[in-house]
Amino acid sequence: MSGRAGGEPPNLDIPDAVDRFIARNRPNWQGETERTYRKSLDTFEKYAEAEELETLSDLERWSLGHYTDWLLAEAQDYARVTVQSKQQQARRWVKWLEAQGYVDPGLHLAIEPLHLEDGEMTSDQILAPREMRDLLAWYRESMEYRGTRAHALLELVTHVGARRSGIVALDVEDWDREEQTLTFRNRPDRGTRLKNGDDHERKVVLSDAPATALARYVARERHEKHDEYGRRPLFASRQGRPTKSTVTNWMYRATQPCLKQECPHSKTRHNCEWTAQTKASKCPSSKSPHPVRRGSITWQLNIGRDPSDVVARAATTPGVIRRYYDRPDLDADLRRRITQFDEIDICEHSDPTDFDDLSA
Repeated sequence: MSGRAGGEPPNLDIPDAVDRFIARNRPNWQGETERTYRKSLDTFEKYAEAEELETLSDLERWSLGHYTDWLLAEAQDYARVTVQSKQQQARRWVKWLEAQGYVDPGLHLAIEPLHLEDGEMTSDQILAPREMRDLLAWYRESMEYRGTRAHALLELVTHVGARRSGIVALDVEDWDREEQTLTFRNRPDRGTRLKNGDDHERKVVLSDAPATALARYVARERHEKHDEYGRRPLFASRQGRPTKSTVTNWMYRATQPCLKQECPHSKTRHNCEWTAQTKASKCPSSKSPHPVRRGSITWQLNIGRDPSDVVARAATTPGVIRRYYDRPDLDADLRRRITQFDEIDICEHSDPTDFDDLSA
């Protein structure tokens, strides 16, 4: 490493360098951003440990370049969009190290983020509306599972398109059984923050079936627990308010196909290791909350709900819906576009007033 005015910089251990980066940027980050970088750079620390890279002096262009190969290796099982995200976050960390004088300028260039096609920018995984209907119909008829936490959670995410942060933030008091409404509130000073803060506060109404499932869950199944602020989480774990990863695990289990049919992977439910909460994500057919949210938004648009209503209900934006969430199949896409103008004939319709006959 080349000399610098004022002496050589400290040769930090890699975990220490990560901690300094997080601490320095924390004032400018929202909580979710910090967790994202922490999780991603934890992956780089695992890579460094595997490659016996201990300090910043061990970081050379070839070792940083090899990080991409390690991420892409079959054993890592990362989607390409995940690889790109981890590359970009590691690259930003290295650029910060350069700016602070810990490593030589230009070292970050060794990490070349993948170039993704538009279709790779988001996962195509979705709990399709047809699958959602079949699964919810089964829950509603099941004597054992209707009104359980899994059922109520699936109903809520399906009918609202709520994020995990919204689910985590809900209290029992946010549920009005009589009006069948849920209120999503931003309460960062009391332990829960919605993704975009106050901008994502909203009230939504549930139809009869999901409202009944949620009411039954609250009355019969919910753990009567409080969090550290004395609040009563609507979806409570045995320990209190769940983390987002806990909600993810709940959804993985709630969407396993073997609940209602023969396992498509030639296993039996009673002795399958994937049915354990900590292993449910390994089931190839189970879904995390995000594909369910994507399916919900697609369904809401399929039935003709006004896009501005979907934007408000699911707490998103029109651009994000178009790019990431709306995944109609070809038949659904056609049904959305069938209007009076599909009856036009160039020999009969040449002026806007000609369409009055079509609506008569």
